[in-house]
Amino acid sequence: MDKIAVIDDDPSIVEVFSQTLTFFGYDTCTFTDPAVALASLPCEDPAPSLILLDLMMSPITGLQFLEEQKKSTSINGIPVIIVSAWDLPPEDRQRFGGVIADVIRKPVHPRDLAGCIQTALDREKTGSADQQ
Repeated sequence: MDKIAVIDDDPSIVEVFSQTLTFFGYDTCTFTDPAVALASLPCEDPAPSLILLDLMMSPITGLQFLEEQKKSTSINGIPVIIVSAWDLPPEDRQRFGGVIADVIRKPVHPRDLAGCIQTALDREKTGSADQQ
């Protein structure tokens, strides 16, 4: 079973996403503080297969999270789906392109979210198989 990390500073969003993902057969680990997520994700066992990430958070933003993720050898390969009310500017899409699997605008329908996650996971597994 794939594990999805949900990172959003709004506890109600985290709860809804967690329930949705559980319904669709995913395991979850959830964080309302992106700094805590950065410290905790390397210790997750098993590691998440994918991260759902909001952009507008504190104490660090989603973009700052992505910067720190790039530096971390233990989590830098985990694909990220940005789920935010804000769009990701083209220059940021380029800068983080290797790790960003998709960008979804809030609000998002649960079925659309699940479909996007499955597509990203399938793409990741196919890409990994192609590289071997």
